[in-house]
Amino acid sequence: MGDPRGFIKHDRLLPDRRAVPVRLRDWKEVYEPFAEDHLRTQASR
Repeated sequence: MGDPRGFIKHDRLLPDRRAVPVRLRDWKEVYEPFAEDHLRTQASR
């Protein structure tokens, strides 16, 4: 289970957004893939 005060300890991080012209050409995700260590930190929030 995550730390109940994790939202205080860890700032909210968002993945980088891909540029609109690039997204229009490939129709993939809006956000860049997020590193696994960042995902674990955000999950503990």
